[in-house]
Amino acid sequence: MPLISVIIPVYNVERYVEECLRSVFAQTMRDYDVIIVDDCSTDGSMDIVRRVCAECASGIDVRILSTGKTSGVSVARNMGIDASEARYVYFVDSDDYISDDALEQLAAVAARHPQAQIVYGTGRVFGNDSELPIIDIASKHFPECIGDARKAGKMMLTHKLLPDYIWNRLFKLDWLNKHSFRFKPGILAQDKHIGFYMSRHIDSIAFCNAPTYYYRSNDSNVSNSHTELQWTCIDWIIADWTRNLSLKKLPLQLIYILRSAHTSYTRRIWKSGELPSAYRRIPGTLCYWLKLIYQYHHKNTPV
Repeated sequence: MPLISVIIPVYNVERYVEECLRSVFAQTMRDYDVIIVDDCSTDGSMDIVRRVCAECASGIDVRILSTGKTSGVSVARNMGIDASEARYVYFVDSDDYISDDALEQLAAVAARHPQAQIVYGTGRVFGNDSELPIIDIASKHFPECIGDARKAGKMMLTHKLLPDYIWNRLFKLDWLNKHSFRFKPGILAQDKHIGFYMSRHIDSIAFCNAPTYYYRSNDSNVSNSHTELQWTCIDWIIADWTRNLSLKKLPLQLIYILRSAHTSYTRRIWKSGELPSAYRRIPGTLCYWLKLIYQYHHKNTPV
């Protein structure tokens, strides 16, 4: 049984997937396998995948799966989780890449803190001839491990403190399976959606100061374009969270939901010009939140 399964969903990334895979196969540690999930790409992505695997994957267990039809990244990631037999899973987007020692650095932190269900790595964003910190763990001066469940959950629900993206983290596979954590098909912002529910069941999180992940920022990246569909999905997510509140962490969850509703409300309603005063925004946010609860009361997905 490998220590880590690297899960890579692939869909129409022929320009970038070779760099991604070469970085994964160049790891300084070898106790890992790679699960590539083809979401039925219509370009030459999978031809490149097969060629790079043949050239670079010597001695590494590589499995290539297919969703059968284009189903979205949630379905692809879920297939990877279901196929894994490792202790940890690690998600890599196929247009990004990782440092040569990424898995070694993350595994070392996990070994020092085996109770941690999530190990966060430090990442950088690059694109448009720039490289900027996206989550610089070292600059936040966190302890290497947070072993208090309440504090760990609070950190996951604190805006701008921890990222809500799913890549560049080690997840304990038995923890994911115990709580049936899987990504919601049919929505955008799946990372944000599932993170809310993960915060309920977290006992311990750990942090790796070394840079391990390089996220590609480009105009075609879905997460960089605030389309109407994306905002619709965020609205559905807010309503879904509200329908499934936990009494155990109710105050933290309500604060997180209201802040998310405020962000969605101000960005969608006040698209241009100066934001109104808090006197107008706060009641507007509350009305907007109630509208979302009513609008999506019985809808399983936003579209």
